[in-house]
Amino acid sequence: MYLEYFGLEKLPFTISPDPDFLYPSKGHQEALAHLSYALTDQGGLICLTGEVGTGKTMLCRALMESVPEGDHIAYIFNPQLSPIELMQSLCDDLGISYDKTLSLKELYGVINDALVAFYAQHQRVICVIDEAQAMPPALLEQIRLLTNLETHREKLLTLVLVGQPELRDLLARHDLRQLNQRITARYHLDFLSREDTAAYLEHRLACAGSEHMLFDRDAVKIIWEASRGTPRLINSIADRALLGAYATESAVVGKEIARQAVIEVTGGAVTKKKSATSRGAVSESSVLPMFVSILLFLMLFSVLVGGAYAAYRYLPWQDVVGPDRTDPVAVFAAAAGITAVSCDDLKATGYECINVDWSLAELKELNQKTAFKQVDGSWYMLSGSESDSDSDTGSDNQQNYSGSAIIFWQPPVPYDSAVKPGQTSEVVRWVRSRLGITWDQEWTSIGPGGVQVQADPDYYDPLLERAVAEFQIEKGLKADRIIGPKTLMYMQAED
Repeated sequence: MYLEYFGLEKLPFTISPDPDFLYPSKGHQEALAHLSYALTDQGGLICLTGEVGTGKTMLCRALMESVPEGDHIAYIFNPQLSPIELMQSLCDDLGISYDKTLSLKELYGVINDALVAFYAQHQRVICVIDEAQAMPPALLEQIRLLTNLETHREKLLTLVLVGQPELRDLLARHDLRQLNQRITARYHLDFLSREDTAAYLEHRLACAGSEHMLFDRDAVKIIWEASRGTPRLINSIADRALLGAYATESAVVGKEIARQAVIEVTGGAVTKKKSATSRGAVSESSVLPMFVSILLFLMLFSVLVGGAYAAYRYLPWQDVVGPDRTDPVAVFAAAAGITAVSCDDLKATGYECINVDWSLAELKELNQKTAFKQVDGSWYMLSGSESDSDSDTGSDNQQNYSGSAIIFWQPPVPYDSAVKPGQTSEVVRWVRSRLGITWDQEWTSIGPGGVQVQADPDYYDPLLERAVAEFQIEKGLKADRIIGPKTLMYMQAED
Protein backbone atom coordinates (compact mmCIF):
# COMPACT_ATOMS: atom_id res chain seq x y z
CA MET A 1 0.00 0.00 0.00
CA TYR A 2 2.84 2.42 0.84
CA LEU A 3 5.34 1.22 -1.78
CA GLU A 4 4.66 3.98 -4.32
CA TYR A 5 4.39 6.64 -1.61
CA PHE A 6 7.94 5.95 -0.38
CA GLY A 7 9.37 4.95 -3.76
CA LEU A 8 10.00 1.35 -2.79
CA GLU A 9 10.30 -1.58 -5.16
CA LYS A 10 9.15 -4.24 -2.68
CA LEU A 11 8.04 -4.56 0.90
CA PRO A 12 11.10 -4.04 3.12
CA PHE A 13 9.83 -5.56 6.36
CA THR A 14 8.14 -8.86 5.61
CA ILE A 15 8.68 -11.56 8.22
CA SER A 16 9.47 -14.25 5.65
CA PRO A 17 13.13 -15.39 5.82
CA ASP A 18 14.30 -13.85 2.53
CA PRO A 19 18.12 -14.17 2.27
CA ASP A 20 18.20 -11.11 -0.02
CA PHE A 21 17.44 -8.99 3.06
CA LEU A 22 20.07 -10.59 5.29
CA TYR A 23 21.63 -7.84 7.39
CA PRO A 24 25.36 -8.48 7.90
CA SER A 25 25.63 -7.62 11.59
CA LYS A 26 28.73 -8.89 13.37
CA GLY A 27 26.68 -11.63 15.01
CA HIS A 28 25.04 -12.74 11.78
CA GLN A 29 28.38 -12.73 9.96
CA GLU A 30 29.94 -14.93 12.63
CA ALA A 31 26.94 -17.24 12.63
CA LEU A 32 27.07 -17.58 8.84
CA ALA A 33 30.81 -18.26 9.04
CA HIS A 34 30.12 -21.13 11.46
CA LEU A 35 27.40 -22.49 9.17
CA SER A 36 29.72 -22.20 6.19
CA TYR A 37 31.94 -24.69 7.97
CA ALA A 38 29.46 -27.20 6.56
CA LEU A 39 30.81 -26.44 3.08
CA THR A 40 34.26 -27.70 4.03
CA ASP A 41 35.33 -31.31 4.16
CA GLN A 42 35.51 -31.13 7.97
CA GLY A 43 31.84 -30.26 8.57
CA GLY A 44 30.61 -33.06 10.82
CA LEU A 45 27.94 -31.69 13.19
CA ILE A 46 27.22 -27.96 13.53
CA CYS A 47 24.90 -26.27 16.03
CA LEU A 48 23.27 -22.83 15.69
CA THR A 49 21.07 -21.50 18.48
CA GLY A 50 19.26 -18.23 19.08
CA GLU A 51 16.10 -16.79 20.54
CA VAL A 52 12.82 -16.80 18.62
CA GLY A 53 12.86 -14.31 15.76
CA THR A 54 16.61 -13.60 15.70
CA GLY A 55 17.09 -14.79 12.11
CA LYS A 56 18.20 -18.42 12.37
CA THR A 57 16.01 -19.63 9.52
CA MET A 58 17.16 -16.80 7.28
CA LEU A 59 20.77 -17.80 7.91
CA CYS A 60 19.90 -21.38 7.01
CA ARG A 61 18.35 -20.19 3.75
CA ALA A 62 21.47 -18.13 3.05
CA LEU A 63 23.58 -21.24 3.65
CA MET A 64 21.43 -23.35 1.33
CA GLU A 65 21.70 -20.74 -1.41
CA SER A 66 25.48 -20.76 -1.11
CA VAL A 67 25.80 -24.52 -1.60
CA PRO A 68 27.80 -25.10 -4.80
CA GLU A 69 26.07 -26.66 -7.78
CA GLY A 70 26.41 -30.42 -7.69
CA ASP A 71 26.32 -30.69 -3.92
CA HIS A 72 23.19 -31.93 -2.15
CA ILE A 73 21.20 -30.40 0.69
CA ALA A 74 18.24 -31.58 2.77
CA TYR A 75 16.09 -29.34 4.96
CA ILE A 76 14.10 -30.95 7.77
CA PHE A 77 11.70 -28.47 9.36
CA ASN A 78 9.50 -30.89 11.34
CA PRO A 79 11.32 -32.14 14.46
CA GLN A 80 8.38 -34.28 15.61
CA LEU A 81 9.27 -37.26 13.44
CA SER A 82 9.95 -40.85 14.31
CA PRO A 83 13.47 -42.15 13.53
CA ILE A 84 12.24 -43.98 10.44
CA GLU A 85 10.32 -40.88 9.24
CA LEU A 86 13.50 -38.84 9.64
CA MET A 87 15.42 -41.27 7.45
CA GLN A 88 12.63 -41.26 4.85
CA SER A 89 12.54 -37.44 4.80
CA LEU A 90 16.29 -37.39 4.33
CA CYS A 91 15.97 -39.75 1.36
CA ASP A 92 13.16 -37.65 -0.14
CA ASP A 93 15.14 -34.39 0.04
CA LEU A 94 18.32 -35.96 -1.33
CA GLY A 95 16.52 -37.80 -4.14
CA ILE A 96 17.49 -41.25 -2.84
CA SER A 97 15.16 -44.03 -3.97
CA TYR A 98 13.91 -46.43 -1.30
CA ASP A 99 11.14 -48.91 -0.61
CA LYS A 100 8.68 -47.63 2.01
CA THR A 101 8.53 -51.09 3.55
CA LEU A 102 12.21 -51.00 4.53
CA SER A 103 13.14 -51.20 8.19
CA LEU A 104 15.17 -48.52 9.93
CA LYS A 105 18.31 -50.63 9.66
CA GLU A 106 17.74 -51.21 5.94
CA LEU A 107 17.10 -47.49 5.33
CA TYR A 108 20.36 -46.70 7.12
CA GLY A 109 22.17 -48.98 4.67
CA VAL A 110 20.46 -47.35 1.65
CA ILE A 111 21.49 -43.89 2.81
CA ASN A 112 25.05 -45.03 3.50
CA ASP A 113 25.37 -46.49 -0.02
CA ALA A 114 24.00 -43.27 -1.58
CA LEU A 115 26.38 -41.10 0.44
CA VAL A 116 29.32 -43.22 -0.60
CA ALA A 117 28.25 -42.76 -4.24
CA PHE A 118 28.01 -38.97 -3.73
CA TYR A 119 31.44 -38.98 -2.10
CA ALA A 120 32.93 -40.86 -5.04
CA GLN A 121 31.73 -38.01 -7.27
CA HIS A 122 33.22 -35.39 -4.88
CA GLN A 123 29.74 -34.14 -3.95
CA ARG A 124 29.05 -32.88 -0.43
CA VAL A 125 25.82 -33.71 1.39
CA ILE A 126 24.37 -31.34 3.99
CA CYS A 127 21.28 -31.83 6.15
CA VAL A 128 19.80 -28.83 8.00
CA ILE A 129 17.38 -29.66 10.85
CA ASP A 130 15.36 -26.68 12.10
CA GLU A 131 13.57 -26.37 15.47
CA ALA A 132 15.90 -29.05 16.80
CA GLN A 133 15.14 -28.14 20.43
CA ALA A 134 11.82 -29.98 20.04
CA MET A 135 13.39 -33.25 18.93
CA PRO A 136 12.69 -36.24 21.20
CA PRO A 137 15.69 -38.19 22.57
CA ALA A 138 15.06 -41.12 20.21
CA LEU A 139 15.41 -38.81 17.23
CA LEU A 140 18.57 -37.22 18.60
CA GLU A 141 20.02 -40.69 18.98
CA GLN A 142 19.30 -41.25 15.28
CA ILE A 143 21.15 -38.01 14.54
CA ARG A 144 24.14 -39.36 16.42
CA LEU A 145 24.07 -42.53 14.37
CA LEU A 146 24.00 -40.48 11.16
CA THR A 147 27.26 -38.82 12.23
CA ASN A 148 28.86 -42.27 12.07
CA LEU A 149 28.51 -42.31 8.29
CA GLU A 150 32.09 -41.64 7.25
CA THR A 151 35.12 -42.88 5.41
CA HIS A 152 38.40 -43.42 7.24
CA ARG A 153 39.24 -39.77 6.46
CA GLU A 154 36.09 -37.70 6.04
CA LYS A 155 32.45 -37.47 7.05
CA LEU A 156 29.93 -38.46 4.38
CA LEU A 157 27.21 -36.22 5.79
CA THR A 158 27.28 -32.80 7.47
CA LEU A 159 24.41 -32.16 9.89
CA VAL A 160 23.34 -28.67 11.00
CA LEU A 161 21.16 -28.47 14.12
CA VAL A 162 19.26 -25.19 14.43
CA GLY A 163 17.14 -24.32 17.44
CA GLN A 164 16.19 -22.08 20.32
CA PRO A 165 18.40 -21.70 23.44
CA GLU A 166 16.75 -24.79 24.94
CA LEU A 167 18.75 -26.82 22.42
CA ARG A 168 21.97 -25.97 24.27
CA ASP A 169 20.48 -27.21 27.53
CA LEU A 170 19.19 -30.33 25.80
CA LEU A 171 22.59 -31.17 24.33
CA ALA A 172 24.25 -30.60 27.72
CA ARG A 173 22.26 -33.49 29.22
CA HIS A 174 24.36 -36.34 30.53
CA ASP A 175 22.59 -38.95 28.38
CA LEU A 176 23.29 -36.92 25.21
CA ARG A 177 27.00 -36.38 25.88
CA GLN A 178 28.01 -38.58 22.93
CA LEU A 179 26.08 -36.37 20.52
CA ASN A 180 27.27 -33.14 22.15
CA GLN A 181 30.88 -34.25 21.87
CA ARG A 182 30.58 -34.59 18.11
CA ILE A 183 29.67 -30.95 17.52
CA THR A 184 32.56 -29.39 15.62
CA ALA A 185 31.26 -25.82 15.46
CA ARG A 186 28.56 -23.99 17.40
CA TYR A 187 27.30 -20.44 17.65
CA HIS A 188 24.59 -18.60 19.60
CA LEU A 189 22.87 -15.76 17.75
CA ASP A 190 22.14 -12.77 19.99
CA PHE A 191 19.76 -9.81 19.73
CA LEU A 192 20.55 -6.62 17.81
CA SER A 193 21.92 -3.62 19.67
CA ARG A 194 20.33 -0.19 19.31
CA GLU A 195 23.00 0.82 16.79
CA ASP A 196 22.50 -2.41 14.86
CA THR A 197 18.74 -1.84 14.85
CA ALA A 198 19.18 1.52 13.13
CA ALA A 199 21.56 0.00 10.58
CA TYR A 200 19.20 -2.97 10.15
CA LEU A 201 16.25 -0.70 9.30
CA GLU A 202 18.34 1.31 6.87
CA HIS A 203 19.74 -1.85 5.25
CA ARG A 204 16.34 -3.37 4.59
CA LEU A 205 15.02 -0.09 3.22
CA ALA A 206 17.99 0.08 0.84
CA CYS A 207 17.37 -3.52 -0.27
CA ALA A 208 13.77 -2.52 -1.04
CA GLY A 209 14.90 0.40 -3.21
CA SER A 210 14.80 3.35 -0.79
CA GLU A 211 17.49 6.01 -1.02
CA HIS A 212 16.68 7.52 2.36
CA MET A 213 16.35 6.43 5.97
CA LEU A 214 12.64 6.62 6.78
CA PHE A 215 12.90 6.37 10.60
CA ASP A 216 14.19 9.19 12.79
CA ARG A 217 16.35 8.56 15.88
CA ASP A 218 13.46 8.67 18.34
CA ALA A 219 11.49 6.15 16.30
CA VAL A 220 14.49 3.82 16.13
CA LYS A 221 14.86 3.97 19.92
CA ILE A 222 11.19 3.16 20.47
CA ILE A 223 11.27 0.25 18.02
CA TRP A 224 14.44 -1.15 19.55
CA GLU A 225 13.13 -0.92 23.11
CA ALA A 226 9.80 -2.53 22.19
CA SER A 227 11.38 -5.34 20.16
CA ARG A 228 14.42 -5.80 22.41
CA GLY A 229 16.47 -6.15 19.25
CA THR A 230 14.52 -9.10 17.84
CA PRO A 231 14.56 -8.83 14.01
CA ARG A 232 11.14 -10.41 13.52
CA LEU A 233 9.47 -7.96 15.89
CA ILE A 234 11.42 -5.08 14.36
CA ASN A 235 9.99 -6.04 10.97
CA SER A 236 6.41 -6.18 12.22
CA ILE A 237 6.62 -2.83 14.03
CA ALA A 238 8.50 -1.11 11.18
CA ASP A 239 5.99 -2.32 8.59
CA ARG A 240 3.10 -0.99 10.68
CA ALA A 241 4.94 2.28 11.26
CA LEU A 242 5.46 2.84 7.52
CA LEU A 243 1.76 2.23 6.99
CA GLY A 244 1.04 4.82 9.69
CA ALA A 245 3.37 7.33 8.06
CA TYR A 246 1.61 6.77 4.74
CA ALA A 247 -1.82 7.22 6.34
CA THR A 248 -0.76 10.51 7.97
CA GLU A 249 1.19 11.66 4.88
CA SER A 250 4.44 11.88 6.87
CA ALA A 251 7.80 11.85 5.10
CA VAL A 252 9.46 9.84 7.87
CA VAL A 253 8.40 7.77 10.86
CA GLY A 254 8.58 9.81 14.05
CA LYS A 255 8.20 8.79 17.67
CA GLU A 256 4.41 9.17 17.82
CA ILE A 257 3.88 6.97 14.77
CA ALA A 258 6.39 4.46 16.15
CA ARG A 259 4.62 4.34 19.50
CA GLN A 260 1.28 3.71 17.85
CA ALA A 261 2.83 0.97 15.72
CA VAL A 262 4.20 -0.69 18.88
CA ILE A 263 0.73 -0.65 20.46
CA GLU A 264 -0.89 -2.15 17.38
CA VAL A 265 1.71 -4.90 17.01
CA THR A 266 2.47 -5.84 20.62
CA GLY A 267 -0.61 -4.59 22.41
CA GLY A 268 1.66 -2.77 24.86
CA ALA A 269 0.57 0.52 26.42
CA VAL A 270 2.58 3.68 25.89
CA THR A 271 3.28 5.80 28.96
CA LYS A 272 1.84 9.27 28.56
CA LYS A 273 2.52 12.45 30.46
CA LYS A 274 0.12 13.22 33.27
CA SER A 275 -2.42 15.91 32.61
CA ALA A 276 -2.78 19.02 34.73
CA THR A 277 -5.87 17.50 36.35
CA SER A 278 -3.99 14.39 37.42
CA ARG A 279 -1.24 16.52 38.93
CA GLY A 280 -3.68 18.82 40.71
CA ALA A 281 -6.04 18.41 43.62
CA VAL A 282 -8.38 15.47 43.85
CA SER A 283 -12.05 16.36 43.60
CA GLU A 284 -14.27 15.93 46.67
CA SER A 285 -16.41 13.33 44.91
CA SER A 286 -13.38 11.04 44.58
CA VAL A 287 -12.28 11.23 48.22
CA LEU A 288 -14.79 8.68 49.57
CA PRO A 289 -14.15 5.97 46.93
CA MET A 290 -10.42 6.49 47.40
CA PHE A 291 -10.77 6.11 51.20
CA VAL A 292 -12.81 2.93 50.79
CA SER A 293 -10.25 1.51 48.35
CA ILE A 294 -7.39 2.20 50.76
CA LEU A 295 -9.32 0.62 53.65
CA LEU A 296 -10.07 -2.50 51.61
CA PHE A 297 -6.43 -2.72 50.54
CA LEU A 298 -5.22 -2.54 54.16
CA MET A 299 -7.70 -5.22 55.22
CA LEU A 300 -6.62 -7.51 52.37
CA PHE A 301 -2.97 -6.85 53.17
CA SER A 302 -3.52 -7.80 56.81
CA VAL A 303 -5.20 -11.05 55.82
CA LEU A 304 -2.38 -11.95 53.42
CA VAL A 305 0.33 -11.14 55.95
CA GLY A 306 -1.46 -13.11 58.66
CA GLY A 307 -1.88 -16.11 56.38
CA ALA A 308 1.73 -15.95 55.23
CA TYR A 309 2.91 -15.77 58.85
CA ALA A 310 0.77 -18.76 59.82
CA ALA A 311 2.10 -20.77 56.88
CA TYR A 312 5.60 -19.62 57.73
CA ARG A 313 5.29 -20.79 61.34
CA TYR A 314 3.98 -24.23 60.37
CA LEU A 315 6.13 -25.29 57.45
CA PRO A 316 6.44 -29.07 56.87
CA TRP A 317 10.05 -29.08 58.08
CA GLN A 318 9.06 -28.58 61.72
CA ASP A 319 6.09 -30.93 61.58
CA VAL A 320 7.96 -33.95 60.26
CA VAL A 321 11.33 -33.68 61.98
CA GLY A 322 10.24 -34.37 65.53
CA PRO A 323 12.04 -33.52 68.76
CA ASP A 324 15.34 -35.36 68.12
CA ARG A 325 17.72 -32.92 66.46
CA THR A 326 21.05 -34.48 67.46
CA ASP A 327 21.65 -36.21 64.10
CA PRO A 328 21.86 -33.87 61.04
CA VAL A 329 21.29 -36.71 58.57
CA ALA A 330 18.15 -37.77 60.41
CA VAL A 331 16.94 -34.17 60.48
CA PHE A 332 17.44 -33.83 56.73
CA ALA A 333 16.03 -37.27 55.87
CA ALA A 334 12.87 -36.64 57.88
CA ALA A 335 12.40 -33.21 56.32
CA ALA A 336 12.99 -34.52 52.79
CA GLY A 337 10.77 -37.56 53.30
CA ILE A 338 13.47 -40.13 52.51
CA THR A 339 14.91 -43.06 54.45
CA ALA A 340 18.55 -42.61 55.41
CA VAL A 341 20.68 -42.98 58.54
CA SER A 342 24.06 -42.02 57.10
CA CYS A 343 25.71 -39.99 54.36
CA ASP A 344 26.39 -43.24 52.50
CA ASP A 345 22.65 -43.89 52.44
CA LEU A 346 22.05 -40.38 51.10
CA LYS A 347 24.62 -40.88 48.35
CA ALA A 348 22.45 -43.66 46.95
CA THR A 349 19.64 -41.09 46.58
CA GLY A 350 21.86 -38.59 44.74
CA TYR A 351 22.95 -36.43 47.68
CA GLU A 352 26.46 -35.66 48.93
CA CYS A 353 27.19 -34.58 52.52
CA ILE A 354 29.52 -31.57 52.47
CA ASN A 355 30.80 -30.37 55.86
CA VAL A 356 31.43 -26.61 55.82
CA ASP A 357 32.15 -23.73 58.16
CA TRP A 358 30.67 -21.01 55.96
CA SER A 359 28.57 -18.09 57.13
CA LEU A 360 24.77 -18.26 57.13
CA ALA A 361 24.64 -15.44 54.58
CA GLU A 362 26.76 -17.48 52.18
CA LEU A 363 24.73 -20.64 52.80
CA LYS A 364 21.53 -18.75 52.01
CA GLU A 365 23.03 -17.36 48.83
CA LEU A 366 23.91 -20.86 47.60
CA ASN A 367 20.26 -21.92 47.98
CA GLN A 368 21.14 -25.49 48.98
CA LYS A 369 19.40 -27.70 51.54
CA THR A 370 21.58 -27.30 54.61
CA ALA A 371 21.57 -28.44 58.23
CA PHE A 372 23.30 -25.97 60.55
CA LYS A 373 24.50 -26.69 64.05
CA GLN A 374 23.59 -24.53 67.03
CA VAL A 375 25.87 -23.76 69.93
CA ASP A 376 23.93 -26.27 72.08
CA GLY A 377 24.66 -29.08 69.59
CA SER A 378 21.19 -29.32 68.02
CA TRP A 379 20.66 -29.22 64.25
CA TYR A 380 18.15 -27.26 62.18
CA MET A 381 17.41 -27.08 58.47
CA LEU A 382 18.19 -24.14 56.27
CA SER A 383 16.01 -25.05 53.31
CA GLY A 384 17.20 -23.21 50.24
CA SER A 385 15.29 -20.11 49.11
CA GLU A 386 12.96 -20.33 52.13
CA SER A 387 15.92 -19.39 54.32
CA ASP A 388 15.91 -15.81 53.13
CA SER A 389 13.48 -15.13 55.96
CA ASP A 390 13.24 -16.66 59.46
CA SER A 391 11.25 -19.51 57.85
CA ASP A 392 11.37 -22.97 59.29
CA THR A 393 14.59 -22.50 61.18
CA GLY A 394 13.41 -19.62 63.35
CA SER A 395 15.41 -16.41 63.76
CA ASP A 396 16.61 -17.45 67.22
CA ASN A 397 18.04 -20.70 65.84
CA GLN A 398 19.92 -18.81 63.13
CA GLN A 399 21.33 -16.36 65.66
CA ASN A 400 22.72 -19.31 67.66
CA TYR A 401 24.53 -20.73 64.63
CA SER A 402 27.78 -22.35 65.78
CA GLY A 403 29.57 -21.95 62.46
CA SER A 404 29.33 -25.63 61.52
CA ALA A 405 26.97 -26.89 58.80
CA ILE A 406 26.36 -29.80 56.46
CA ILE A 407 25.16 -29.15 52.91
CA PHE A 408 23.10 -31.94 51.40
CA TRP A 409 24.22 -31.32 47.87
CA GLN A 410 22.98 -32.77 44.60
CA PRO A 411 25.85 -32.43 42.10
CA PRO A 412 24.83 -31.45 38.53
CA VAL A 413 26.63 -34.54 37.17
CA PRO A 414 28.30 -37.54 38.83
CA TYR A 415 31.02 -36.08 41.05
CA ASP A 416 33.95 -37.80 42.81
CA SER A 417 36.47 -35.12 43.73
CA ALA A 418 37.66 -31.60 42.91
CA VAL A 419 38.99 -31.18 39.39
CA LYS A 420 42.28 -29.39 38.79
CA PRO A 421 43.61 -27.93 35.50
CA GLY A 422 45.01 -30.64 33.28
CA GLN A 423 42.71 -33.33 34.64
CA THR A 424 39.84 -35.06 32.85
CA SER A 425 36.37 -35.32 34.36
CA GLU A 426 32.73 -35.46 33.36
CA VAL A 427 32.24 -32.34 35.48
CA VAL A 428 34.36 -30.32 33.03
CA ARG A 429 31.83 -30.65 30.24
CA TRP A 430 29.01 -29.39 32.47
CA VAL A 431 31.13 -26.40 33.52
CA ARG A 432 31.86 -25.64 29.86
CA SER A 433 28.16 -25.53 29.12
CA ARG A 434 27.48 -23.44 32.22
CA LEU A 435 30.09 -20.81 31.36
CA GLY A 436 29.39 -20.89 27.61
CA ILE A 437 32.93 -22.01 26.78
CA THR A 438 32.86 -24.55 23.97
CA TRP A 439 35.80 -26.91 23.93
CA ASP A 440 36.94 -26.08 20.40
CA GLN A 441 36.93 -22.25 20.48
CA GLU A 442 38.41 -22.36 16.96
CA TRP A 443 41.64 -23.81 18.40
CA THR A 444 43.48 -26.77 16.93
CA SER A 445 44.91 -29.34 19.34
CA ILE A 446 48.41 -30.55 18.48
CA GLY A 447 49.75 -33.68 20.10
CA PRO A 448 53.32 -35.01 20.37
CA GLY A 449 55.24 -34.85 17.13
CA GLY A 450 53.03 -32.08 15.75
CA VAL A 451 50.15 -34.44 14.99
CA GLN A 452 46.68 -32.89 15.12
CA VAL A 453 44.44 -34.62 17.63
CA GLN A 454 40.78 -34.30 18.55
CA ALA A 455 40.21 -32.26 21.69
CA ASP A 456 38.54 -33.99 24.63
CA PRO A 457 35.58 -31.95 25.98
CA ASP A 458 36.17 -33.55 29.40
CA TYR A 459 39.73 -32.21 29.54
CA TYR A 460 40.27 -29.17 31.77
CA ASP A 461 42.26 -26.96 29.38
CA PRO A 462 43.78 -23.46 29.88
CA LEU A 463 40.89 -21.68 28.12
CA LEU A 464 38.35 -23.11 30.52
CA GLU A 465 40.77 -22.57 33.40
CA ARG A 466 40.78 -18.83 32.72
CA ALA A 467 36.96 -18.74 32.53
CA VAL A 468 36.65 -20.58 35.85
CA ALA A 469 39.05 -18.14 37.51
CA GLU A 470 37.05 -15.18 36.23
CA PHE A 471 33.85 -16.74 37.59
CA GLN A 472 35.47 -17.33 40.98
CA ILE A 473 36.65 -13.73 41.16
CA GLU A 474 33.19 -12.48 40.20
CA LYS A 475 31.63 -14.49 43.06
CA GLY A 476 34.25 -13.42 45.61
CA LEU A 477 35.79 -16.89 45.79
CA LYS A 478 39.44 -17.79 45.90
CA ALA A 479 40.60 -17.88 42.27
CA ASP A 480 42.40 -21.22 42.63
CA ARG A 481 40.98 -22.50 39.31
CA ILE A 482 39.96 -25.73 41.05
CA ILE A 483 36.45 -26.95 40.22
CA GLY A 484 35.31 -27.97 43.68
CA PRO A 485 31.90 -28.25 45.37
CA LYS A 486 31.76 -24.57 46.32
CA THR A 487 32.45 -23.35 42.80
CA LEU A 488 29.90 -25.80 41.39
CA MET A 489 27.27 -24.73 43.93
CA TYR A 490 27.70 -21.11 42.92
CA MET A 491 27.26 -22.12 39.29
CA GLN A 492 24.07 -24.01 40.20
CA ALA A 493 22.82 -20.96 42.11
CA GLU A 494 22.80 -19.04 38.79
CA ASP A 495 19.52 -20.81 37.90
